[in-house]
Amino acid sequence: MTASSSYDLIVIGGGSAGYAAARVATDRGKRVALIERGPFGGLCILKGCMPSKTLLRSSELAHLAAHSEALGVTAREIAIDYPAIIRRKDAIIRGFADYRRQEVTRRELLTLIDGEARFLDPHRVRVNDRELTAPRCVIATGSRVFVPAIPGLAERHWTSDEALASTTLPQRLVVIGGGVIACELGQHFARLGAQVTILQRGPHLLKRHDPEFGRALGGYFEEEGLTLHTDVQFHEVTRHGRSKMVMISTGNQKQTRRLSVHGDEILVAAGRTANIEGLDLEAAGVKGGSEGIVVDDRLRTSHPDIYAAGDVTCTFQLTHVAVAQGEIAASNALGGPARAADYRIVPDVVFSDPPFARVGLSEMEAARTGRPVLVAGYPYDDLGKAICTGQTKGFVKMLADPATGEILGVGLLGASAPELIHEAVIAMHYRATVADLMQIPHFHPTLAEIFTYPAEELAAKIQSTGAPSHA
Repeated sequence: MTASSSYDLIVIGGGSAGYAAARVATDRGKRVALIERGPFGGLCILKGCMPSKTLLRSSELAHLAAHSEALGVTAREIAIDYPAIIRRKDAIIRGFADYRRQEVTRRELLTLIDGEARFLDPHRVRVNDRELTAPRCVIATGSRVFVPAIPGLAERHWTSDEALASTTLPQRLVVIGGGVIACELGQHFARLGAQVTILQRGPHLLKRHDPEFGRALGGYFEEEGLTLHTDVQFHEVTRHGRSKMVMISTGNQKQTRRLSVHGDEILVAAGRTANIEGLDLEAAGVKGGSEGIVVDDRLRTSHPDIYAAGDVTCTFQLTHVAVAQGEIAASNALGGPARAADYRIVPDVVFSDPPFARVGLSEMEAARTGRPVLVAGYPYDDLGKAICTGQTKGFVKMLADPATGEILGVGLLGASAPELIHEAVIAMHYRATVADLMQIPHFHPTLAEIFTYPAEELAAKIQSTGAPSHA
C-alpha cells in the first residue's frame, strides 16, 4: 500500500536552487518536502565549485613556488603529495555537506526525503513507495555532464567527477572542451606535472566571451607548456596500448591536418545539460528537453503550478544565479508579491591563472544585437601594482553607452579578477557612468586602479561628442 503525505510545497532537488527554495518556503511557515536522490549537497558543494577551487589552490601554490626566482625567491625542492591534496579536499567538502544537512534538519517544517521523484500529475509526485501531494512544486534537479557523440568516447572518458576524485595524477591528459572546467582543471593538472592537451571545437577558448580574452588565455596556457588545438573536428576515440587515443582534424576547409592525440585519461569538459531523466515531465504538463525546462521571467514552467530554478533551466549555470532563482521561484509559487528574475547583472568567472571575470554586455553581444557601444581597455603590464608584484598578464575591457556614459559591461583577464569584478557589478547595479567611476578615489597602488583608465578614456570620448556625463 502506498503511503501519502501532503505539503504546501514540493521541491525536487537539494542543491543550491532547491535548498534556497525550501528555505524561503519554510521561513514563511510552509510545510516543504525536499526530495534529493543523493548524495545530498548539490553540485557546487560536492562536485563543482568548492572541490575544484580547493584543488586549484594547491596547484597555484606549486606553480608560484616553482616560478618565484624572478622575485628573488628560489624554492629548491617542491614535493607534490597528490593523495594528501585529495584528502584535504575531501575533508573540506565533508564539512560543507554536513553543514548543509544540519541546516536542513534544523528546520522543523522541512522534510528531507531520499529517493527518485516522478510526477504522477501536476500535484502528485511519487518517491520510492510514497505519494506526495502539494498545490505547488519547484523543480531544481540541476544538470549533468554533456558527453559529445564521438565514436568510442562513451566508454573511455573522465568527467569532472572522476577528475576531482582521482588520487592519481595522469602523466598525459587530453581535455575535450574550452570552457570553465577545461581551463581550470587542464591548468591544474599541468601545473602538477601532467602533459595536458586541450582540444577545442571553436577558434579560441571561452567561446561565450569576446575572442581576445580566450586567445590571450590560450597563449598564456601555451607559455606554461600546455598544448592547445582549436578548430578541432573529432573523429574517433580508441585504445592504443595502455593509453587512449583521440583522432582529430584541425584547420579550415582549405587546409586540414589529421592528428592522433594520446593520453592516459580523457577529460570531457564540453558543458552540462539539464538533468530531467525520470521526472516524467509530460505527466506534469511541463515542457522541457536537453536544453532545459522552459520558464518565464518569474520561473514558472508551462504548467502554472510548477516552477523551475537553477541549472535545470539552462539559463545561467552559475551557483549565485541558482540561489536567486530558487528564492524567486518559491516566493512566486507561494503567492507572494510577484518577482521577476533580472539577468542584467550576472557576474561570470573562470578561475584560471590569470583568472577571467565578466559582467554585463560583451562587445560580441553588442555587435549581434546592433547596440551601439564605446569600448576602451587597459593592460595589466602598465599598472603600477601589477608591475611591482609581477602580475602583468592580462587586461581590462569596458563598454559604455555612447549617449549617456552608463557602464554596460566589463571584462577582466588578470590577477584578482574574480574579486575585482564586483566593483563593476556594484557600479552597474546603480547604473553608474564612466564619469562616476573615474571620479571615485582608488587607493594607490592597487590592482583596482585598472578600472579608472578605461573609464577616463571613455568619459573623454563622450565629453568630446557633447553627450551628458550622467545617465
